[in-house]
Amino acid sequence: MVKDKKYEEKTLLDVFKQGDRVYQIYYDSKGDKKEYSGIVIRIKEHCMAVYWDTIDGKPVSNIREVFTVFHESEIFNGNDNASPIKKE
Repeated sequence: MVKDKKYEEKTLLDVFKQGDRVYQIYYDSKGDKKEYSGIVIRIKEHCMAVYWDTIDGKPVSNIREVFTVFHESEIFNGNDNASPIKKE
């Protein structure tokens, strides 16, 4: 019996829950990296919002970097400047 691929793949709601601690590595244009760490504050089937409270282990001071909403593909695959989001 062939399994339907749709049922084999995990969804956001299977992997993450509100309140989970997560992290992501961000690479700037020079190739330097920063590790963002935070809490999932809202999650839906295809997106989630993360409150970043530390960068490289230090409390966040720049308000523009604190709250981010991600689409499912960016969470699981990352993008040109950032790694996938993982649980701590």
